[in-house]
Amino acid sequence: MLNRKLAGVTALAGAVAALIGCSKGPEIVPAKFTARPSATDMAEMYPTFARMARIPGRVKMRCEYTISGTLERCRRVAVAPEGLNFEDGVSRLLSKYTVAPQTLDGRPAPAPITFVINFDPPAAPSPYTGEPVRDADVAVIRRQLSYIGQSEGQAAAFRASRSVELDRMTAVSGFVERAFDAEGAQRRTTMPLAVVQAMTPENRARLTSPNAYVMLPLFSDIEAASPEFFAANERLAAHMRNAYCAAYSCSTELPQAAPAEK
Repeated sequence: MLNRKLAGVTALAGAVAALIGCSKGPEIVPAKFTARPSATDMAEMYPTFARMARIPGRVKMRCEYTISGTLERCRRVAVAPEGLNFEDGVSRLLSKYTVAPQTLDGRPAPAPITFVINFDPPAAPSPYTGEPVRDADVAVIRRQLSYIGQSEGQAAAFRASRSVELDRMTAVSGFVERAFDAEGAQRRTTMPLAVVQAMTPENRARLTSPNAYVMLPLFSDIEAASPEFFAANERLAAHMRNAYCAAYSCSTELPQAAPAEK
């Protein structure tokens, strides 16, 4: 009799344990990104006018992915703000992502993943701590850049207007030209110093050598090295951004936005 009671208690305990196990359900570990586009990748795909005006953007995507972690069958869910073509470069950025697949009880169980690609303006550089800049070096660069004048604003307006929607091209061209009219001269004054600050020591050593070929740094490198040039570009951007955002929406709010992935 006692054995039958013990057997009944054991069976009941086993049933309770089974029920508890069922209620717990399978263990699901969500997918996560193991690689994303670099800052350089993002800068290259940042639409020209939005980058000039320091206007941030968001593109919400929904993708599937392979067991190996590459994205596929992606579709755009939303973009904000519209009209600045933030979505245009996304296809090239998607190849930079890799995903650790979702797992179900430890086994890969791929499922669609929704994420947001953020286009954010660059952060200000740290104070310049490189080799002191010589007046002679600045003078050499100033002569090399003497061709830059009013044409810089016109060229910038041309590039910017072709990076926005058709119905905004004329307005954007005007915003850019007026910004350069207001801030271009001060920016050009700052540029020779900034170029020297961004140069490699080897190129700086050749600056005052007769007939020496000097490789000038990229624009992004100049801005990243020179707080003075960055500040000049910020003032230029503020003119463009204020004018644009007074005429069109600059909101980055997305419908049902997923957690941002940078």
